[in-house]
Amino acid sequence: MCGNAYKRYVLGILTIVFTLNYADRALLGLLLQPIKADLNLSDTQLGLLTGIAFALFYSTLGLPIARWADRGDRVSITSVAIGLWGVTVMLCLFVTSFVQLVAARIAASVGEAGCMPPTYSLLGDYFPAPVERTRAMAIYWLANPLCAVLGFVGGGWLNDKYGWRVAFFVLGLPGLLVALMVKMTVAEPRVQAIKGPQKQRELSSSVVDVLHILWNQHSSRHLIFALILFFTMALGLAPWYAAFMMRMHGMGTTELGLWLGAIFSIGGLIGTLSGGFVVARWFTGNERGQLRLSAIAIASAIPSFSAFLLLPTKQQALTALVPLIVALNFVIAPTFALLQRLVDEKIRATTLAVVMLFSNLIGMGAGPQIVGITSDVLRPLFGDDSLRYAMLGMLSVALAATYYFWRVGATVESDLSTIEHTQLA
Repeated sequence: MCGNAYKRYVLGILTIVFTLNYADRALLGLLLQPIKADLNLSDTQLGLLTGIAFALFYSTLGLPIARWADRGDRVSITSVAIGLWGVTVMLCLFVTSFVQLVAARIAASVGEAGCMPPTYSLLGDYFPAPVERTRAMAIYWLANPLCAVLGFVGGGWLNDKYGWRVAFFVLGLPGLLVALMVKMTVAEPRVQAIKGPQKQRELSSSVVDVLHILWNQHSSRHLIFALILFFTMALGLAPWYAAFMMRMHGMGTTELGLWLGAIFSIGGLIGTLSGGFVVARWFTGNERGQLRLSAIAIASAIPSFSAFLLLPTKQQALTALVPLIVALNFVIAPTFALLQRLVDEKIRATTLAVVMLFSNLIGMGAGPQIVGITSDVLRPLFGDDSLRYAMLGMLSVALAATYYFWRVGATVESDLSTIEHTQLA
C-alpha cells in the first residue's frame, strides 16, 4: 500500500492528533484547584465539569462519527475534528463563569469525539499484521504520556505566568496547524474502495448489529466490561491527582506540573511501550497470556495507588505514583490491538465507538462525579481529607476490572480461531 517511511510518518501524525486530543484533559486536571478558587466552585461542580458534562457529548457524538468513519473519508473527518477541537479549547480564554466553562468543555468534546474513531480505524489499515499492529498501537497510545508534557509541564508554567485561561488558549493553537497537516499529507487507503462497485464495502451493519455481535461473543463482551471498569477507575481518578497534591501537600501548579509531567510522561512511556513490545515479542500467539498479564498489571496498581493516597510526604506520594502510571498504561496497547482482531475490519471504528461510548459515559462521566460528590459528602467529617477517602473508594472498581480481564483470557483464543475460520470461508 505504501512504503515503511510513509507508514511511520502517518503513525506519527495520528499520534500527534491523539496527543492533542488528550492534552486538554491533562491541563484541566492540573488546573482544577486554581479554577475552583477563581470561580468559587464545589467538588461536585468540578466532578460535573470533568465528568458527565464532557463525557455525555463526547461519547454519544462519537458513535455517529464512527459510523461515518466506517463509510467515508477518515482523513477529512480527522482534520475537521482536530481543527474544531483547537478552536473550542481556545475559547476558554473568554470564560468567566461555571456555566460558560461547562459550555466550553461541551464544545471541546464535539471536536474530540471526531478524532479517535477515524484515527484508530486508519491505524488498522496502515498496519494490518497482528504483530506490527500491536507495536503501532503502542506508539499511538503514547499520546497518553506525551499529553502530560503539554498539559502538566507547559500548562503549569503558563498558569503561573498568565493564568489558566491563557494556558487553554495556547494549548488550542497547534490543533489548527495539525488539521492542515493531516488533510494535506495523509492518504485515505479506502479511496479506491469507496469509488469501486462494492456498495461502500457492504457496510450495512447497524449499531444494533454491532452490539449484537459484541454481546454474543464471550471475549468481546467480557473485554467491554473490563474496559468500562478500567476507565471508570482511571478516568474517575485522573482529574483529581493534582487537586489532591495541592490540598494535602501544598504544591503549586509549576512545581506540581513538572512532577506530574515527568511521572506521567516517563511512567506512561515505560508502561505503554513495554505493554506493546512485551506482548509482541514474548506473547505472540498467546492471547490468553496477554490478558492474564493485563489482569496482573491492574491488580498491581492497587497497592501503589493506596500508597499514593496514604503516605505522609509529597516525595513519597509522588514516588508511589510512578508504578501506578506504569501499570495503568501497560494494558492499553495490547488490549486495543486485540479489540481490532475480535471484529471484522468493516465495523472497526463503530466497535471502538460503542466500547468507548459505554466506557466514557460510565468511566469519564460517572467516575469523576462520584469522587466529587463523595468528597463533598465526607467533608463535614474529614475536612480536606475527604478527597483522600473518596479516591480510595475506587479500589473496588480496580478489583472488578482485574476479574474481567482475567476472564477474557479463558475464551479469547477460541473466539479468535472462530473469526479466522469465518474470514477464510
